[in-house]
Amino acid sequence: MRTIEQLHGELKKSYDIGGSPVNQILDLATLCIERLNCVDRADYQHGGGKSYFAFTDGEELSRPVRSDLFLDNPDDLVRAWNEMLKAINPDQMKCLLPDNLINSVLYTAVISFAASFDIWKKSSRKTPGTHFEVILGSLISLLLPDFVRTKFIRIPGQSESVSTDIVFGTDRGGIVIPAKITTRERIVQPFAHQRILDSVFPIGSYQSVLLCVSETQRDSKTEYVKDICVPGTIRLFQAHLSKLNAIYYLDPPSRYMEKDIIDLLKVSDYGQFFREDLALLAMPLR
Repeated sequence: MRTIEQLHGELKKSYDIGGSPVNQILDLATLCIERLNCVDRADYQHGGGKSYFAFTDGEELSRPVRSDLFLDNPDDLVRAWNEMLKAINPDQMKCLLPDNLINSVLYTAVISFAASFDIWKKSSRKTPGTHFEVILGSLISLLLPDFVRTKFIRIPGQSESVSTDIVFGTDRGGIVIPAKITTRERIVQPFAHQRILDSVFPIGSYQSVLLCVSETQRDSKTEYVKDICVPGTIRLFQAHLSKLNAIYYLDPPSRYMEKDIIDLLKVSDYGQFFREDLALLAMPLR
């Protein structure tokens, strides 16, 4: 685990000074998979028909891992990761790769690291979320090389700023990217930040897209995984607080794909985001 922590610390330092350490991210993900392949797995079912498992080492259990998205062979991840990097076209601001491959590659990179911390250092609850931000920020930087990557949006004439996870901006505005492995009660944050931005800047200058992994949780009493969803809260916030451009999931909760949500707010996967939607957001700001 010490090597995993050390590699994460090194790539985080590179990211914090403006780098996009995509090779180091791959090296860390393959190491995590190799270590996780040495422990047992416990199978879980999902009411929506998906299959999950959890890595288990002694009494420690990881978060749910979706079986069909996770690449448990390091060589498969290396090939798919490099294929993804080759498919990045900064001129078009798109990753020209099939949706399912984008989803699987990113899911594996994020979850392999998070599951490692679940088992071997569960006290460090914030680190998997930080690593998730680094993965997203690094890859999007390759697609938007003309944009400035930061975490803050300064409010004109004030000392305060809006602080979020990732912002890609130009002198015309920016794309605000709150990145949450799961939202839970934190779903209010992106809506509140967008409300502030809409009150300070011309509407449309800054647009928020919420990037998540899943909303899954193991049921401690059964062998099932359940989705923890707040559809009523999302409907209220989107209708009356502020409007997010979209929410993207690597493992979208089926409840959020139903008509009452998608009529108000686009919910999709990362394949759609990286292949099409990011370019649509970025083009007017270029």
